[in-house]
Amino acid sequence: MGYNPASLKGLNEIVLDKPGKPSYESPASFRIIVLIRTVSKILERIIATRLLLAAWSKDMLNPNQCGSLPGLSTYDTVLTLFNDVKTLQRPRLKVSSLFLDIKAGFNNVDNSILVPILREGGIPRYVVS
Repeated sequence: MGYNPASLKGLNEIVLDKPGKPSYESPASFRIIVLIRTVSKILERIIATRLLLAAWSKDMLNPNQCGSLPGLSTYDTVLTLFNDVKTLQRPRLKVSSLFLDIKAGFNNVDNSILVPILREGGIPRYVVS
């Protein structure tokens, strides 16, 4: 329906000291543990699964996508990369790889760009909401 009750958005945060820090004056000296309500996690997982199935059925995923897909793991990704590198090295081509760790990337996605892409892809409105 596009509505998330406020009761599902609640969370508890616990701040823990990181052991062995010389000074606790910096925010980097602490670890924050966020506890989200279980029902909210379950609903989030359901929506993520529906989005994945819809994206898969509409050919919206890159064929090289491995992260967050059922049945594909880091091991599969490493084997694929290893195979590609060996295949390109045989004819004495130079090979390089670029690895990106995009932490919290989804939180920085511009909704005005993402929403039209999802709608054009046939993702149901309630999922887009």
